[in-house]
Amino acid sequence: MNDKVLWQLLDTIRGTGTAPYNALSLVLQLLCWWKLSKEPVLPEHLRFEVFCEQNTSSQLEALRSVQQHTRHPFLDEGAWKGLHGASDLSVLTQKIRLLGTQGLLDTLLLDDAAHWSNDPRSETASYSPSLCELMVSLAHVDQAQNIYIPWETSGQLAARIARTGASLWVESQVQSTCAQMLNLVGGVNWELHATDPLRAPRAINQGKLVQFDAAICFPPMGVKYPNEIYNGDLWERFTEKTQVGNVLQIRHLLAQTQGLAVLTVQSSVLFGKGIERQLREDLVSRGQIRTIIALPGGLFSHTQIPINILVLDSKRRNESIRFVNGNHEAFIEASGRRRVDLKDIDALLQLVASDDASPFARNVTAEEIAHSDFSLEASRYVQDESAQKLSNTLKRYPLRKLGDFFEILRPRQHSTASEGAEVNEVLAQDIPSFGYIRSASKEALFDLQSPKADSYFIKPDDILMTFKGVVGKAGIAGDVPPPGQNSWVAGQSLVLLRSRFPDQYPPKALLILLRSAIGQGLLNQAAVGATIPSIQLSTLKNIEIPVPPLPTMHAMVQAFDEEARIQTEIEILCRQQTELTSAFWSLQ
Repeated sequence: MNDKVLWQLLDTIRGTGTAPYNALSLVLQLLCWWKLSKEPVLPEHLRFEVFCEQNTSSQLEALRSVQQHTRHPFLDEGAWKGLHGASDLSVLTQKIRLLGTQGLLDTLLLDDAAHWSNDPRSETASYSPSLCELMVSLAHVDQAQNIYIPWETSGQLAARIARTGASLWVESQVQSTCAQMLNLVGGVNWELHATDPLRAPRAINQGKLVQFDAAICFPPMGVKYPNEIYNGDLWERFTEKTQVGNVLQIRHLLAQTQGLAVLTVQSSVLFGKGIERQLREDLVSRGQIRTIIALPGGLFSHTQIPINILVLDSKRRNESIRFVNGNHEAFIEASGRRRVDLKDIDALLQLVASDDASPFARNVTAEEIAHSDFSLEASRYVQDESAQKLSNTLKRYPLRKLGDFFEILRPRQHSTASEGAEVNEVLAQDIPSFGYIRSASKEALFDLQSPKADSYFIKPDDILMTFKGVVGKAGIAGDVPPPGQNSWVAGQSLVLLRSRFPDQYPPKALLILLRSAIGQGLLNQAAVGATIPSIQLSTLKNIEIPVPPLPTMHAMVQAFDEEARIQTEIEILCRQQTELTSAFWSLQ
């Protein structure tokens, strides 16, 4: 019912020409005024009833005076621009008065108003109510705690925590909606501060950062900060000297929390190289990660990318990390306009609390995570039914790392516009379903004098495989031009696998594996990224592949040779088929 009441109020001012995001702000401001008017803190001459039927200018002037009597100002002057007529808001104010007399406002909960009425042009990001409920539950909030919510925008987390009775410290750069939410909740257990938590934290006591019992937040994603953030930091928050926002945000939360920190991150934080990997290794080594929950896209208003909940624990060392896959139809339901909601949150919370392995959750030790190069994507560790079948199948064979048998060569960066020898790139489209790679369709230039230039030229029995975008499409080179002018090189989306010990693991046997359901399953498990999947070459090198007996691998080689022979015959027949009618109706 709460959302229906909000929509009724928004409908009353549609005719004023007010933009949707301003309309929501006006409704919330007037509701705050109505609520405050029920409390003795507001003088009678400034109460909502007095100005309910007055003109817009008088209402705005009175509302400015009202701000002196609030815990935090909730006036949004920008939303009033363009309202000049005496009756612009009269229908809305009368509607609020009517709903108030009917008792419909006394129990009204508008914590998710920003989500219900979200407009793409709004500066206020909003979030699925189910996600907010999950975040708050994961923090285990009680009344005796001091809770920290930085980067708050929509007020959805702040309102929920304020209702628990816990003491709340909120920091926001876009604070109007958040201020309105908190004023609607009421109470004296919260403080709202206008600041950037990284640049200018406000919770400071005797020159030191205040450490809260828990933190809950939606940090902005994909933000880059200037070097001055860490160079000028007075509290030594930042171990990593970087501009990467997510890394700095996590370090800030750990510096201001002496318990749980519950936050959302994009998947790249969990598998990215460089400074993000350095952060992950440190957090895992210190036992500061309690839980990681993979979730679908569509839970945020301003992006469709999949997200993850990260639960950090700066109070107790965790010997393992609980990985939960919430990106499954068992926990997802569509809610329209490309949004999704979470369902069966209690079941998700039970998975988090349990130590048992299941198709949706598993505890993983630091040693196993280190073995996976500190990747923290849940999909790497939580096995669904197909992954379990793959694991059971692999148990029938001895396993060795791919890098033990094959050299992994990244495609060389080369330009089609600079000087160099003419070469031809093999692209993903050149890899056939059967037989040998027979074409390299893109012309390019290559510097023959560059370091290790010879190693980048494709040689017979080299395997080429896509490792980003479409992952795992593989083919093998047959007769190719010799290194140098007009030779073949791998395109930028292809990795080259060159056999170290062809007598121990024939390249054609590896190709048969890579193209199989087992090989594709291994590659899919190693892939990271939801929007553009890719396999990091360090991960590819460490994939454990089955090593069947040599007679079995020799049989695979023979099978491929027969496949290639048949494919050659097919191509000959296709050319003959084309030539049968090519002489008719030709253009001359």
